Amino acid sequence: MVSSHLDELTFPHPFRFVCQAFTLRYPNPFAPHVITADTLDRSWDAESGILRSVRLVLKRGTIPGWAPRGIVEKSETWVLEESTINVLEGTMTLSNRNLDHRRVMEVVEKITLRAIGEVTEATSYVEVTSSWGFYAIRKRIEKYGISRFQRQSKNSRHGLELIIKLLRPSSPLRDPLLNAERINYPPSLAPTSPLKSRLRELRLRAQEKQRLISEMLRPGSKKESSPSDPDSEEDEEHEDDSLTAAEEAELEQLEREFSADPSSVIPDPSLPSNPSPQKRRWFWWWRWHLCSDSSSSESKKL
Repeated sequence: MVSSHLDELTFPHPFRFVCQAFTLRYPNPFAPHVITADTLDRSWDAESGILRSVRLVLKRGTIPGWAPRGIVEKSETWVLEESTINVLEGTMTLSNRNLDHRRVMEVVEKITLRAIGEVTEATSYVEVTSSWGFYAIRKRIEKYGISRFQRQSKNSRHGLELIIKLLRPSSPLRDPLLNAERINYPPSLAPTSPLKSRLRELRLRAQEKQRLISEMLRPGSKKESSPSDPDSEEDEEHEDDSLTAAEEAELEQLEREFSADPSSVIPDPSLPSNPSPQKRRWFWWWRWHLCSDSSSSESKKL
């Protein structure tokens, strides 16, 4: 049994920008599941105007809660990407297929780009096949693969639109993107950049500074302390931990660079987090179990 899905869309951008964005789309803030992307082979035929590339991409997936335990050994998977760009005709064909976990779920995606005037038409076709277990579990695995592909397609479009925007001639990040093999990627595009931890640290220190200022401005909160008072030592520690002018400038720069990255937002610990699906299932199971026990005990009393 094979499940498939077809998706068609139009990019309001010239083919040259969309084509460049496809080859440079990793990393980007909307693809945190992509760990690495390495070019294995690339060849250029000047007579036919065809560029062929082969890349190996390591992606991190998620295992649904309903999946049997031990169905896969690890959540990472290697994906082989083969692309062909015809510069003269203005077309690009790209195919992706996973190299491991193929018995559980094999995903083959084919993407076609075609230049239509100043816009680019894109067609994406994916086939998901599972040969693991009996028919019902295979069907559910294939259905899950299609639904996951549909969810990731939206993020892929957002990431591609971001790269297209950065490849404009007026963008200051155009040269770093086109020369990404020789220099580092811009920090705002790297989903696993170590600067994220630095951004969170500066944010927390800025929040702590605002809290201390609010306490100092609160009526009746000002206290006189002697040099031996431990409260004065704590104040000195907070002063040492406060942001300097250089760190405030660094924080502003990181805020601008990571403004499009939703994963850099610091969660509020005071807000309750949603329980995992597995915990929710256990909750409803125990609730049903307790209700059934209470109803059975009442029937015995009667």
